[in-house]
Amino acid sequence: MAKERSDLRCALDELRSTGLLSAAVRPEIAASWHRSMAVDLQPDRLEVPYEPDPHTDDRVEHAARPVLDRLVEDLESTSMALLLSDRHGRIVDRLTRDRMLRARLDRIMLAPGFCYQESRIGTNAIGTALEQRAPSMVMGAEHYADALTRMACAAAPIIDPTTALLIGAIDLTCSVEGAHPLMLAVAKRSAHLIEQRLVSANPAADRVLLESFLRARRGGRGAALVGLNGQAMYTNAPAVKLLHDMDRALLWDLVSSALFDRQHATFELPVPVGGSSLVSCETVADGGDVIGALLRFLPQPMAADAPAAAPEPRRSRASRGWESLTETERTVAELVSEGRTNREIAASTFLSPHTVGYHLRHIFTKLGVDSRVELTRVVVQRGPMSPAE
Repeated sequence: MAKERSDLRCALDELRSTGLLSAAVRPEIAASWHRSMAVDLQPDRLEVPYEPDPHTDDRVEHAARPVLDRLVEDLESTSMALLLSDRHGRIVDRLTRDRMLRARLDRIMLAPGFCYQESRIGTNAIGTALEQRAPSMVMGAEHYADALTRMACAAAPIIDPTTALLIGAIDLTCSVEGAHPLMLAVAKRSAHLIEQRLVSANPAADRVLLESFLRARRGGRGAALVGLNGQAMYTNAPAVKLLHDMDRALLWDLVSSALFDRQHATFELPVPVGGSSLVSCETVADGGDVIGALLRFLPQPMAADAPAAAPEPRRSRASRGWESLTETERTVAELVSEGRTNREIAASTFLSPHTVGYHLRHIFTKLGVDSRVELTRVVVQRGPMSPAE
């Protein structure tokens, strides 16, 4: 054991000084060592940042609690700690009944509030599992920091089954002497149980929406997809990139307006990245009651031989014109020209003020204007809307 530890530390020293890597180092560990070196971490310094503000999703802690409580009872006869982290490697919970192990973990700051992200402290099971989105076991001298080489840890990432997003990790940690080959299997099984509880914890209507979303995702072939209602939002990875944390309530306002008294609709959705996307949406029903909607982002049509367009400036004066506005946007523009505030417009259109503001920003972009005064001038010059509009 001592010789193996010495060999691994020598391998790390050689990698840092010459760039050469011993074949005895596992590929997973070698990749993590390289990442740790790339951010200029030093093995002889362990500086674990403390972050009092949690990033964790409350659902994760709620779903994990029964799993953690049951597992800590199973581990009662062992000298092992159980830890839960958020998606950034911040420890949000630590369970162990071994007083000596608890003190040892305190000395290396493996405790709630401290961040074990790989880019902050180097190779460790929590940080490495999060970094590679796959289970990781790090034994003794495989750690990057010298201060961690007496510990063994196994961690598995927790993936939200509804969004495919990384939301945390579960970890088992002990001394090198107390390590067991089944640690990694236990961590993987526990992460799977937490993920199952995340799905089963949804209310009945949300579960119907979720099932519809999952069916659509299986046949979606990578297209951006959203399942949405007034309480929940499920997204696949392509939709996350498009929406960039768009407020759920705002998106539901836009969708419910488009679907008013209809089962299907196609409309242009302003997206936070500064453009817009064509969206096809359909209602999701449960026993005749509409309980949500599915949104599919449609590919933007492009001419086969059209040259690549140059990036538009933030506020282009070359507008797309009045005809490019949606029905709701035209109504908002008309009400702005009457001198109404966002709050007054919201009250008369059954939208939230936040949604009115969002429509207004999109109107400015389409018409190439920068203020409510300029927008009013455009509306007045155009004249009142026709009955058809």
